[in-house]
Amino acid sequence: MKKSIVLLAFCLLLAGCGNTSQTTAEMVSETETAVINAEEANIVDESAEQVVLETLTEETEGETTLENIEETMVEEETTEETLKEVTEKITAFDAPKTMYATHALNVRRGPSTDYEVVSHLKMAQAVEVTGQAETGWYQLLVDGVPAYASNSYLSETKVEIPVATPVQPEAAAVVAQSAEPAAPTATVAPAGVIMVGDSRCVQMQAAVGGGGCSWICENSKEYTWFSEIAIPRFDPYVGKGTKVVINMGVNDPDHYNQYIELVNAKAAEWAQRGAKTYFVSVNPVWENPYTAQEEVDTFNANVPGRLVGVTWIDTSSWLTTNGYRLVDGLHYDDPTYVNIFNLIMGSL
Repeated sequence: MKKSIVLLAFCLLLAGCGNTSQTTAEMVSETETAVINAEEANIVDESAEQVVLETLTEETEGETTLENIEETMVEEETTEETLKEVTEKITAFDAPKTMYATHALNVRRGPSTDYEVVSHLKMAQAVEVTGQAETGWYQLLVDGVPAYASNSYLSETKVEIPVATPVQPEAAAVVAQSAEPAAPTATVAPAGVIMVGDSRCVQMQAAVGGGGCSWICENSKEYTWFSEIAIPRFDPYVGKGTKVVINMGVNDPDHYNQYIELVNAKAAEWAQRGAKTYFVSVNPVWENPYTAQEEVDTFNANVPGRLVGVTWIDTSSWLTTNGYRLVDGLHYDDPTYVNIFNLIMGSL
């Protein structure tokens, strides 16, 4: 680049531009000096710009780091405050008590179902209980940190773990009265019944041989399937005299708000067509890796009082009182399914 400028200056000199009193050698020398000074100035400018950029970057990074630290401190303070609030509501025992889970059970960060799940207890698992909250829930330690489990599912007496076909304690006395009870016979459903549900519904359909109903049910299904697939599948056929029976919730009992909102909306729509809507309670579970009895009870406690224009069918209470058999912690034997079916049909 320097050589190009020198040649240009030399050409201008020959053309008669500039100070004619200077010699060619002097002008070339001055031109080279000017080029060198310009280049040095340019280097200084670039260097200064780089320093400014680096400084700004460091300052920005410093601000971000400081901001992150402040956010972390706020989060830690919030967590401490939350734990403090929970602790203040606890009555500590003089000495820890050994208690046993009567069902598979969730352990939560605070003493109600409003708190997140942090661990689980297996049926008959022993735990050291250190106190009790105002809600009745027991406090225990999980990895040295206070956690909480529902007092409805912890007992000072260890439960017997069923072998083969589990039977709920409430059902044990009923079963003992008759070792070989006569198998129930399924009733015939009235016209226009649509049964909607998950795997429990699939097995009930098989147990009753269809029972004269239309069945919209698949294994392991939850709210999304119910709202996006099941309802659009049968909705066009809902009309005068139709009875829509919903058997959902065991796979996602924490979604009861979504079920309530959607079922109420559709029930109002179906009522205008002359149809009726029914919602069946989530029936009892035993030890399984998917759903705890605590969650089932929460679902059943929240749904019926908020249904509008929908009939709640409480098969869960009947089973708890009269007995049932679970074969895998979640699903029932055929006679139990027949009983559930007959209870539903008798409520239509």
